[in-house]
Amino acid sequence: MTANRATGWRIERLPKPVERTNAGRFAVPLRLLRNGEHIDDTDLVLSGDEAEGLLGDLSRLLSGATPTPPTLDTVGGTLP
Repeated sequence: MTANRATGWRIERLPKPVERTNAGRFAVPLRLLRNGEHIDDTDLVLSGDEAEGLLGDLSRLLSGATPTPPTLDTVGGTLP
């Protein structure tokens, strides 16, 4: 969950399983609140690459490792 005290927004993960969309993406169920009031339930939809990147970031944080910033390639993208 996260909260921004300046705006009153909070995002929580719902206690529902992550599912696959019809397009094969991953849908993480979330609840949006503002100043403690329920606004809406929605999904954070991630591609396979995005889900894999999130998994790697979470695994590093859970293991206590320091995340390393991505390396830029010559055309301004990131290297895998």
